[in-house]
Amino acid sequence: MYDEVNNNKKWKRSESGWLGGVCQGLGNSFNIDPNLMRVIWLLSVFALGTGVLAYLILWFVLPSEDELMEYHENKILGVCKRIAEKTGLELAVVRVLTILSALASLGATALIYLILYFVLPKSSTKIHL
Repeated sequence: MYDEVNNNKKWKRSESGWLGGVCQGLGNSFNIDPNLMRVIWLLSVFALGTGVLAYLILWFVLPSEDELMEYHENKILGVCKRIAEKTGLELAVVRVLTILSALASLGATALIYLILYFVLPKSSTKIHL
């Protein structure tokens, strides 16, 4: 059964947010005023433009509130899900770090990702949200 308490702690996008719902959803998840999240995001945009890339990655990675039930399904080979299970990290954090690593390493992450697919044990437990 989906736990309403966990729903508030999950990194997610809001269905009622302005542009993709990233700031609204993260603000709701962490009990921070979404307008403060927007100000922080705007400041990061002016700091070398990193906020734009971060926002786009979060928009791509984070599930919207209506997609939370499918969020823990395997995506590309399910490696991020297995890493999240092994480390206890939020799945969204693992996915964001994987994308950032792939961009920074110019593709070396893809090779490591493929190796991890064969090295990490398959998921033995079903995650219930």
